[in-house]
Amino acid sequence: MTKSILIIFKNELPVKDEMWWQQFETIVAPKRFEETIHKYGIHFVDLDTMVDPGSIEKALELVRKLSVVMTLDGRRVSKIINYKGFELWWMYYDELMYKFCLPYTQYHRLLEYCKIFSKIILYEPPFGSLFKHFLDAHNCQYLISGKSPKKFPPLGTLLQAIASIPFLVWIKIKSPKLMVWSGDKLDPKLNHDFRMRFIYEELHRRNLKYVEFIRSIEPFSTVLRHALQRRRPVIYSYAIVTIVRSVASFLGWGNKHTISSIRPSVEAKDEQKFLFLVSTNYLWNVTGDIWAIHVMKFLLKFIGIKAAVLNAAVNRNFPEVLACKLLNISTIGIQHAATPKNYFVSDFMHEFDGKKLLSVDKYGLWSRWWKEYYIKNSRIYKPEQLFVSGLMCPLKNEAVSSYTTREKGRQIKVLFVAEQLAAPLEIMSYLEALMEEKDLSLYLKVRSYGDGFENWLKANRPDILEELGQENILRGSMHEAFAQCDVVVGSHSTGVLEALMCLRPPIFFNTDKWGDYFELKSLSLPCNLFADNPTELINYIKESINISPDVLKRLQKMFFGDPYKNGCKWVVDQLEDVLSNGCITK
Repeated sequence: MTKSILIIFKNELPVKDEMWWQQFETIVAPKRFEETIHKYGIHFVDLDTMVDPGSIEKALELVRKLSVVMTLDGRRVSKIINYKGFELWWMYYDELMYKFCLPYTQYHRLLEYCKIFSKIILYEPPFGSLFKHFLDAHNCQYLISGKSPKKFPPLGTLLQAIASIPFLVWIKIKSPKLMVWSGDKLDPKLNHDFRMRFIYEELHRRNLKYVEFIRSIEPFSTVLRHALQRRRPVIYSYAIVTIVRSVASFLGWGNKHTISSIRPSVEAKDEQKFLFLVSTNYLWNVTGDIWAIHVMKFLLKFIGIKAAVLNAAVNRNFPEVLACKLLNISTIGIQHAATPKNYFVSDFMHEFDGKKLLSVDKYGLWSRWWKEYYIKNSRIYKPEQLFVSGLMCPLKNEAVSSYTTREKGRQIKVLFVAEQLAAPLEIMSYLEALMEEKDLSLYLKVRSYGDGFENWLKANRPDILEELGQENILRGSMHEAFAQCDVVVGSHSTGVLEALMCLRPPIFFNTDKWGDYFELKSLSLPCNLFADNPTELINYIKESINISPDVLKRLQKMFFGDPYKNGCKWVVDQLEDVLSNGCITK
């Protein structure tokens, strides 16, 4: 076994003297530091060569293994903490997927490489707990250096919670019966989260009083600006939950004795030990979760809430969801995105077999196809909970959904959708192939409020942006972008699939990370909408001009149902039903 290794994850070097650097035989770091490290005579490894794009399919396989990890006494870890019939382990199922399993598929080779060293120093790793559990399971000597994780929430979070106290009195006087769980992404022209625009419009149209439970992770200056823009009292529930959990952890209120007493099975090897450590990661402060549920119960009961609307039951709102369930408050949700089972795991909870469900009481879906998909694949929703509601953001203008015929001889206008979660190096071969093809005119759709892929291009491939030109970089709405193009391409985004709402063919391309995200190859479609490589993508784009409007309309109905049906009317209908009847009806 060789001596020591330093792994630098950030674009800054530790400020140390030469003697400190000389303790390392190998340093893994971003390539920009190669020359500096060579000056110390140390072996350099480019960090990018040790990190992969990841794979949601492999991550799903791993998270499903976590849900059936067994203890020494033969119990499933997922069943150890049972609070009033609810298995609280599942509150963190999506967090385990996104913060452990998917990163593990990205950093697997680097983790394995660490095992050959006798001493490991990690400088500001992005997923510190993942590295800790892996190295502990393999009995490695290591140190995680750099900025210490914050034990207490930031000041802005504390101020949000404090602001909720006087707001609570004001809200009690108004006595709303409906709770709306929302984010804090406000459009400059609106006084509510733009993603829930149609729900707010429907509530206002019917003069229904409501209170918002806000999840804000914005800077406090933005929170303050949004509060002034909103001009109404709200409860910053996410801030309150965060503080309650932090206080419980600091005071040692977690189930540390219970968790520390459980052990993996005797036969557990290093890999099983790793799975055990990851599967129990969030149980150490489960008392904080229980106290957060109690606080949400108090707030909902004090205000007098009878019904609540939430997009769905996910980790970031489980305290509110469970508080509602314990108070018999009806919960209504609606599909907010295309939600394949391999990634939106909290909607499916593949190995769940508990008696009490951690899902909203009624869940509205876009189309009959999605309802059948959920009935087939979800373990957390029963068929009687699922309804075809219509879209959360329906079309309003019929002209937007009109089919247009391309003039003969004109280049095919291709819209390439920039995707925040795609691995840039995986998609560059597709982007470059499209730019080189003379029969195509390429447009790039980026987010108007800051786009990660555009920023990556600025830093790594500014020549791409220069060749495209500002006139071919679209920053408006998706539907405005669709109207300018003939076909839309991307690796996994719901935005690509939404091209069907405007009767434009969407074509997805294969990457290691996302694979066949919507399982299009298994659907026996009448046209090719999934390409395995750049050559196929170009061929399918050229073939797409022959797809008939009838085929596009059938695909539109399959994924989106009636694009003009306002699913938010269905949501508010259910809320009114609760207020009229005192409980949710079938």
